[in-house]
Amino acid sequence: MDERRVADYFVVAGLPDQPSLEDLVTRDGTCLKSTHNQAPITDVTVIFPSLGEENPEGYTQIWTTPTGHPANLNHGSLRSPSVFICYRRGWDKPPLVDVG
Repeated sequence: MDERRVADYFVVAGLPDQPSLEDLVTRDGTCLKSTHNQAPITDVTVIFPSLGEENPEGYTQIWTTPTGHPANLNHGSLRSPSVFICYRRGWDKPPLVDVG
């Protein structure tokens, strides 16, 4: 390394004030969504729809991944019930910050 060099690499992060569509699309084709003003996720659960379970009241079920694939956690497994993640957003309690 050159002794006069200050840094080897640098990163510019963030978006311009008026981003164009090209600024919001990543290289793999997925779009970035703004989460501004969305309530934080406060609860997460899993359900087994093939066993007759339904979304708990106030929860949103994740049906597909951001790339459009099925979000069934047992997708591709033989003789396994379908399993989906559900989440709930709200301001009524502290948000989830870690899942362990």
